[in-house]
Amino acid sequence: MERPTVRVFPFADHQPIEVPGDARDPEWDFVYVADGEAHKNHRTLLEAWRELATQGLKPRLALTLGPRDAALARAVDALRTRTGAEVYNLGQMSHHQILLLYRRSRALIFPSLLESFGLPLIEAEQISLPILAPERDYVRDVCTPAQTFDATSAHSIASAVRRFLDQAHPAIVPYSPADFWEALLDGVPKDS
Repeated sequence: MERPTVRVFPFADHQPIEVPGDARDPEWDFVYVADGEAHKNHRTLLEAWRELATQGLKPRLALTLGPRDAALARAVDALRTRTGAEVYNLGQMSHHQILLLYRRSRALIFPSLLESFGLPLIEAEQISLPILAPERDYVRDVCTPAQTFDATSAHSIASAVRRFLDQAHPAIVPYSPADFWEALLDGVPKDS
């Protein structure tokens, strides 16, 4: 017996999403449209923004956390206060407001550890908004990201952000044995 072919059409009309506005001067560098469920991985994303801020890079990140995510929203405020990181919670938004937010952003960042569908990825892809996302099957099933990262590593997320912004972190250059010895001796008091 022949197996039937199953096709899934989440957007059956296949029309591109029309987003009003002008993206020439975006207000936000990155947007993350997600609630605060643990698998959405906000804590690792905030740690990446802490790392970037301590290195002097402060891209503007908009989050959409709702009322039940109050503890996470407080963590966002604390991070901004402690480090000057440019991360803000805009609160829960309607779908129309989300579409406008995409237009006011340079890219979607999506560090979720797992998804059953990933609607923001599809929406961003449909309006040609660049996407930074984990190198995971659920991502590649619905879009082609501009940058990928390891979602379990704040450093990897920060590195993807730097690459996207053309702000590559300089590579670590190890000391030569002679330079190491000289640096070591520079810290030793000299005999008079």
